[in-house]
Amino acid sequence: MIKKIAKIGLGLALVPFCLGFLWQLFSTIFSLSYRPDTPYYFAAGGIAYLTVHVLFKKPVLTYVFGHELTHAFFTLLFGGSVKSFHASDRGGRVVVTKSNFIITLAPYFFPIYTFGALIFYGIARSTGAGNSAINTVIFLSGAGFTFHLMLTLIFLQTDQNDIREQGALFSYPLIFLFNIIFAALLVDICLAENMNYLEFLAGGIMKAVKLTEYGFASVFGLIEKSGAANRL
Repeated sequence: MIKKIAKIGLGLALVPFCLGFLWQLFSTIFSLSYRPDTPYYFAAGGIAYLTVHVLFKKPVLTYVFGHELTHAFFTLLFGGSVKSFHASDRGGRVVVTKSNFIITLAPYFFPIYTFGALIFYGIARSTGAGNSAINTVIFLSGAGFTFHLMLTLIFLQTDQNDIREQGALFSYPLIFLFNIIFAALLVDICLAENMNYLEFLAGGIMKAVKLTEYGFASVFGLIEKSGAANRL
């Protein structure tokens, strides 16, 4: 019970960070200089996936496989091991030896296919690959991230054991926040010429603090006005 209450409190505490980092993301996006043509390839990838998503059968099996693979990947990162792995278009399951809230919620905020595209992007840049190869990877990054966002939104509308286990009031703000942070990383690596990712993180934290201060000031102001009205 105490753990559940603590997670609800943490989830509520994350709300100003969600708003602060969203504010910082938009501020950053509109203040950047971008590499030539890269935003167009990224946007084209996103539009291409949306077209597939709307007009054709949704790639549920691909998402489920990536979902369970992400559980397994983060389990290994935290020093655990994977005992079994299953994925189908009806659902998936992975049995692991270690669990925490990051391992449980990672598939909802870590787009593993986009992460794979970023690895290829790094290889292409470091080996001096031509613009066509680099732009293709950027296109795939845009498609992969859009795929992640759309399918995650669909799956979050269904009853998910991961969300039930961690609690919705904790899980949803955390998922939202980490998706924003990953989106900014994607912009920094693939698209921007002059973005400082650490400055983005610092700016998001500062905006979250300001929103928190404003929220507390507003609440205390209302309490004082209510007390003054009652005295009258």
